[in-house]
Amino acid sequence: MSRNKTNTIALKNIALLFLICFAFAVEGVYAFQEEDEREPVIWSVEVDGNETYRDMVLKEIIASESPSFIKKIFKRFDGYYFDELEVRRDRIRLRRYYERRGFHNVEVNYEVTDDDKPWQKRIRFTISEGVPLRIVSSEISIDADSTTVREIRDSRDFERAVSRHDFREGRRFEMIRQPDVEGLFLETVENLGYAWPDVNIQTSVDSLASQVSMDIQLIPNSKAFFSEFQVEGDLSVPKSILLRQSGLDEGEQYGRETIRDAQRNIFNHHLFRFATITLPEQPHDSTLTALIRIREYEPRTIQASIGVGMEEIIRGQVRWEHRNINGKGHRYSANARASFIEQRLATDYLVPYIFNAKSRNVSSLFGLHRLEEAYELFQMGLNNSLIYQIDQNKTASLTYEYSLNEELSRDQQVELPDTVRSYDISSFVLSAYYSEGFTRDQRGWVVQPSIELSGTFGESSFKFQKVNLDVRRYTPLTNSLTLANRINGGVIFYTQPDSLPSNIRYYSGGTNSVRGWDRQRLGPSIPAFDQEGNFDSYIPVGGRTSFLFNIELRQSLQRLIPNFGIAAFLDGGQIWQDIESIHERPIQFGAGGGIRYQSPIGPVRVDIAYKLNPTDEDLRIYNGTDYGSAWDRIGIHFSIGQAF
Repeated sequence: MSRNKTNTIALKNIALLFLICFAFAVEGVYAFQEEDEREPVIWSVEVDGNETYRDMVLKEIIASESPSFIKKIFKRFDGYYFDELEVRRDRIRLRRYYERRGFHNVEVNYEVTDDDKPWQKRIRFTISEGVPLRIVSSEISIDADSTTVREIRDSRDFERAVSRHDFREGRRFEMIRQPDVEGLFLETVENLGYAWPDVNIQTSVDSLASQVSMDIQLIPNSKAFFSEFQVEGDLSVPKSILLRQSGLDEGEQYGRETIRDAQRNIFNHHLFRFATITLPEQPHDSTLTALIRIREYEPRTIQASIGVGMEEIIRGQVRWEHRNINGKGHRYSANARASFIEQRLATDYLVPYIFNAKSRNVSSLFGLHRLEEAYELFQMGLNNSLIYQIDQNKTASLTYEYSLNEELSRDQQVELPDTVRSYDISSFVLSAYYSEGFTRDQRGWVVQPSIELSGTFGESSFKFQKVNLDVRRYTPLTNSLTLANRINGGVIFYTQPDSLPSNIRYYSGGTNSVRGWDRQRLGPSIPAFDQEGNFDSYIPVGGRTSFLFNIELRQSLQRLIPNFGIAAFLDGGQIWQDIESIHERPIQFGAGGGIRYQSPIGPVRVDIAYKLNPTDEDLRIYNGTDYGSAWDRIGIHFSIGQAF
């Protein structure tokens, strides 16, 4: 019976194994059939034969696109299905792209092949560019009297246009550039005072020789001068205030750049939400009427905001402002701002026009309470800032501030060099700001120097000079990858060794400084003890010389995960007691990475950093005894906004 039972179990197992194999075989047949019947997907797109334009440029022109590696893994093929008709259209798109850029004999062909599986399609476009059309002669004529011709030809803007336009001799002929050439010469002539110029471009093409001759004719017509300004829109200030802000005057010579500057001046005024300046239909003579369309903001507004972060925990702000409190465009505002670190009340009065539309003055009264780890500060005072916008990307300011201060040590067991004191500060600050980019996206150079002179005339408790420089560079490496760099340094020149208040000193470390260290934790510190004399922690004391740098790679994940991005960074810096003691403390480094989310109120940022070369103070080691933990080597930072 035992042997029969064993045989029966074996037969059942064999039968079960047979059924499993049969099921897998059937599933394989259905899977194979499914593979054959699956809708074709564009698996890859290649471009061969292109010499003038890179693959990345040409792939932006065509509609056929292959899924990313991640999408292939998760089989997210929507929008990537193969369409023979669309591929033919792509062939036409590529040919027209080349033809409009001077390649009149270009040939474009394509080939579709299978990849590892029949439904995976590889598309290969083959391009034969041929010999492009070249400009062998380019003549510029001006249809005007000899005086006008001489004025235009002698102007620097015209010389610059002649040397830079796209229809110069020796260049490839690109018909797509004609609007740019016409626009360049129109603007050049308009900026010389001619409001109604014409530009005619004649071309002679020899297709067999691949040669083109150009004839550019300028017709300036008559010069024009502003004679009347019309205003459209509800205006709450006198028309003279609007014209003064624009910088335009009756009798002034017309210029397109003049119009553009005037429009920018109006738009920069806090009262105006929208502003355009156009030339309505009118006779083309020497008198000119300009139409200014404006739309104002609401005169009174209340704004409230709230945010969170690892340092301030929670912060909020309420602001009330009146944009036209005296009927002449002056602005008055009152605001309250509070967090777990700082609470501030202030009132501001802005005069938007001092010397011209580029100058303004802001006067403020303020009261402040700040609670840092090393000290507590009570401050009240006034400041006055004269701000001058040199041009669209350069601003300078001169600020005078007078404040009464009371500073207390938060740990009475620690004898800081400036434990308890009352003092006043009277200082002038000269600062400048330069930004290479104008868009919301950070690009190019940003430079911010400043110098502070305190007690120059003996009216302050402390006489010192403070020099700071902040330099940033944002370099797009690809469409989604940006390299961001910052160098920041400062020096305080002061004759007494250790008597400067903590509020004036430099500190480093934190969310927007050297990550890996908590707020103000990088640099010199002294031990603090509890009431029983046992070691408790280290208290930062700051210094008079500062240096820090940040290197950060920012990768957008927009195509994979909308509104998300990642970052990797290396930060470094140090605080020294004075400039002579730089050799005593080496630069310390923190490295890490983070996640970014582009929210409606700005990028939400979470960074994790690791201290590469911490000191005993950073690890809470005192007299050889370790009072810390592994977490003392790690910094976690959460905030809204980029680190820099």
